[in-house]
Amino acid sequence: MENNKLIRSASVIDRILKILQGFALAGVIVAAIFIPLTLIFGEKIVVNSSYVDIGVLNLHLAVDSAEYLDLGHLKLSICSMLAGMILVSAATWYCLKVLREILVPMKEGTPFAEGISAKIRKLAWTVLIGGGIAEISAKVATVFETRAYHIEKLLDDSVVKSISYDYKISLWFVVAALILFFLSYIFRYGEELQRESDETL
Repeated sequence: MENNKLIRSASVIDRILKILQGFALAGVIVAAIFIPLTLIFGEKIVVNSSYVDIGVLNLHLAVDSAEYLDLGHLKLSICSMLAGMILVSAATWYCLKVLREILVPMKEGTPFAEGISAKIRKLAWTVLIGGGIAEISAKVATVFETRAYHIEKLLDDSVVKSISYDYKISLWFVVAALILFFLSYIFRYGEELQRESDETL
């Protein structure tokens, strides 16, 4: 009875993950299309723009921000963000693929089948490396964006003595990877118990 419930649940989750894989693939394609469009038509982005948003810095201007803009750096910033989106979407697609591979034996009622722990470790490494690359690409995009605007010209020099930027790094992917590594050890122990049980039978 419990096995039937596991099989049904695994089948439903697998169908959901398949749909999510489609969305992740669409994210890769859309971002890849927008990179060359940004390089070709990037100047259209800043036409009649009187609002500047750079991280925690938000400026409403009385003039067009294009007067204080380095278009080359802005294009690089947008392309860096799109490249990050491609990497995140691709890593997400791959993680979902591995999850679906993990679900295969579960759909047959054997959650501790041989090789599951190795797939969970693969998932952990993907999250760790993919998250790190995504975080770096986001910071690179922010650096280019802060260099795109001549901030010192936008602000009153008599009031503002200096400008500094705080580039914070999120470590969510490290925590997620550690949890997955821990789960892989639990499943490896389960695999050993399953193997011993099968040999006894």
